[in-house]
Amino acid sequence: VAETAIQLSQKAYPQVRERDSFIKAELEREEATFLKTLERGEKLLAEIISKTEKQGQISGVDAFTLYDTFGFPLELTQEIAEESNLTVDIEGFEVEMKQQQERSKAAHETIDLTVQGSLDKLAEHIHPTEFLGYTDLQSTAKVEAVLIEGKSVETATAGTEIQIVLDKTPFYGESGGQIGDRGFLTGEDLVIRVDDVQKESGIFVHFCRVERGQVSVNEHLKATIDRSCRRRVQANHTATHLLQAALKKVVDDSISQAGSLVDFDRLRFDFNCLRAVTSEELQEIEDLINTWIAEAHDTEIEVMPIETAKEKGAIAMFGEKYGAEVRVIDVPGVSMELCGGTHVRNTAEIGLFKIMSESGISSGVRRIEAVAGPAVLEYLKVRETVVKDLCDRFKIKPEEISDRITTLQSELKTTQKELEGVKQELAIAKSDQLLNEAESIGEFKLLVSDMGEMDAKALQTAAERLQQKLGEGAVILGSIPSEEKVSLVAAFSKKVNKEKQLQAGKFIGQIAKICGGGGGGRPNLAQAGGRDPSKLSEALSTAKQQLKEGLQ
Repeated sequence: VAETAIQLSQKAYPQVRERDSFIKAELEREEATFLKTLERGEKLLAEIISKTEKQGQISGVDAFTLYDTFGFPLELTQEIAEESNLTVDIEGFEVEMKQQQERSKAAHETIDLTVQGSLDKLAEHIHPTEFLGYTDLQSTAKVEAVLIEGKSVETATAGTEIQIVLDKTPFYGESGGQIGDRGFLTGEDLVIRVDDVQKESGIFVHFCRVERGQVSVNEHLKATIDRSCRRRVQANHTATHLLQAALKKVVDDSISQAGSLVDFDRLRFDFNCLRAVTSEELQEIEDLINTWIAEAHDTEIEVMPIETAKEKGAIAMFGEKYGAEVRVIDVPGVSMELCGGTHVRNTAEIGLFKIMSESGISSGVRRIEAVAGPAVLEYLKVRETVVKDLCDRFKIKPEEISDRITTLQSELKTTQKELEGVKQELAIAKSDQLLNEAESIGEFKLLVSDMGEMDAKALQTAAERLQQKLGEGAVILGSIPSEEKVSLVAAFSKKVNKEKQLQAGKFIGQIAKICGGGGGGRPNLAQAGGRDPSKLSEALSTAKQQLKEGLQ
């Protein structure tokens, strides 16, 4: 049975077998990543348990943070909590879960449901739009429907934002990563600007603004696309095909598309890859694509049965649904893909290709952003302006910029180290002046003070030094290093830890909440922060009072 299942799987999903090593490597990487995430979650849970021992319950917010950020199952949180005689606020967890679901739903609701609802009704008596844009850039078309804010109307006048459905159109509707065409619809004393075109269930919806006149249902208009925008987008689309071919050739033949965007001014290509593409590979890819462009390969476009296309080696996007017949874009000897987009007739029309960036966007998925055609010149103009400005500022040649920046970075690093040293010395000097302000609480010394604008690192140095000089006792220092930040440090002696059961980490974490923050650390030394500087005085006063009671 198992053998039969494997054979059926190989037949039904040949892509799976072809990417066997990739899939196994990705699974191993995911497992290792999850274990690291789980380990971080366990550390956070230990901190949460430590700070909630007195309350007896882990809050729903903390439990959800463990689940949402670290993939920590709620059941596991409950199990570990029980071992410490704690419960978990399940109701609070469910409230957080519901809020997250609502946020996620809102973030993904990009479709205009009112327009969609109207289209569903219109589709009952409107035929799918006939697309003429592969061969015609201009045509006469009949207005089948006009919508304003999703509602069907008979007419629309100048100044109105509308959606128009035509019986046929040369305008490409956004699909396959390629954005919709721009252009105009015109009639007698009528001008309508088309800003976007979306396609839904075979119906092309033109998103427009009536610039002059009045448009009515059943009226015949002249539809004209913006030829400049079309040329730019088709150059970018064909360049995307060349990019996938170059990635397969230079990086890994198993690379496959994971998404794309073809705009008028740029292109974006997402692909499955376990590692970053090196700068040397990116340069090789760019050079290869520009070579193919210069070689002026004709683009052959043909509609054929999908099985024939696969036999010829045409690349299909995994998971995409295709009909019995498909459109094949073939750059002989370079690239062959199934695609419904618009393309150049010859690669020479692309002109130039330039990679702008390469980055990781999710687990096992990389992204390349690039420009092609006229957009390359615009991209280079911006860079040239920046280079010229740097050369003028530093009175150097373009080839000297890199060395100058390296020198400046080195000088800045040295200056920062010197500044840190000065800050440390100032912290020590200022802290020494505070020794006389310490209060005696039985056998212990207590010092709580506001250190002004001292930064967090210097504050910690001062607290450690003061605690060492005071001997057995506790030191709490606070500062406001910036307008929106509070820093707090607690330094306790070992005797305070053992005899009075006071832990610096737990103590300062609770005090920091007064300033809208939190933190923690070791029993003898801990640091925390807050977002409300106006509460620093209250926080220090509370800390002093609690320590007086705790040290008695």
